[in-house]
Amino acid sequence: MDLKQALARCEGAARSGRLLREGVPASELAAAQGGPLYLARGAFALPDAPPGLAAAVRLNGVASHSTAAELQGLPLWRPSPVLHVTVAGNRPSEAGVRIHRARLQVDEVDATRPVTAPLRTLLDCGRVLPLLDALVIMDAAVHRGRVRLDVLQAAADAARGHGAAALRRVVTYVDQLAESPLESVLRLLVSILNCAVRSQVRIPGVGKVDFLVDGWLALEGDGFEFHSDRRAYRNDRQRGTALVVGRYVYLRFTYEDLAGRPGWVFATVAHVLAAGPPWCAGKRAS
Repeated sequence: MDLKQALARCEGAARSGRLLREGVPASELAAAQGGPLYLARGAFALPDAPPGLAAAVRLNGVASHSTAAELQGLPLWRPSPVLHVTVAGNRPSEAGVRIHRARLQVDEVDATRPVTAPLRTLLDCGRVLPLLDALVIMDAAVHRGRVRLDVLQAAADAARGHGAAALRRVVTYVDQLAESPLESVLRLLVSILNCAVRSQVRIPGVGKVDFLVDGWLALEGDGFEFHSDRRAYRNDRQRGTALVVGRYVYLRFTYEDLAGRPGWVFATVAHVLAAGPPWCAGKRAS
């Protein structure tokens, strides 16, 4: 197998040891040094390799934190301004890369590529990232079955050292029912209020709503991708009408609302809750 083929099998970047196991002759690796596929001593990558994976290979480390989450297909609420790479020894800092130093155990690293395993990724994110950014990643991982919630909770409880308290705090907010980053963000905002919040509540004639608050206020994060054709648009309007007929108050917030003016979202929900239901109790979801 030639170098380009082997790199493609390795998702675009790999070190020489892995490439030799893939069948690339040592003579070809030697000839490629200094060429367009050469990153650093013992490291090679295709031009379109994922930047986080290429950085991990070049630094002889593993992609970690939000960089690992992204490589694992988990959503980021905000793009990270830097790549995160964990290395075993000392390495000088460099622009665009945040280097973390840790000696990882075998089960903390993906068996097929230089990326932290899912549980280690979540624990790292919880220690370092802002609460909201870490929660979006954790919710998605638990909802998709990458990590069991009880396993994550136990690992967080056992954590010690820098960032352990922040990690335990974010884990308390994780909801395995969360189906999108919008839901994670909206739920976190509403959780600050003194109210009862239920996730993914099924209402007769309507279907599921993201959240039902105090039994009468339906809240949803409104993603454009779910309303991109006429049929979806029509069904969405029918759901809204059915909620009103069923005597629910219905509030929807877009990505722009939740990302750009979360204070306004919080104040709006708080105002509606303070005013109370505008009608007598009607038929409620069971």
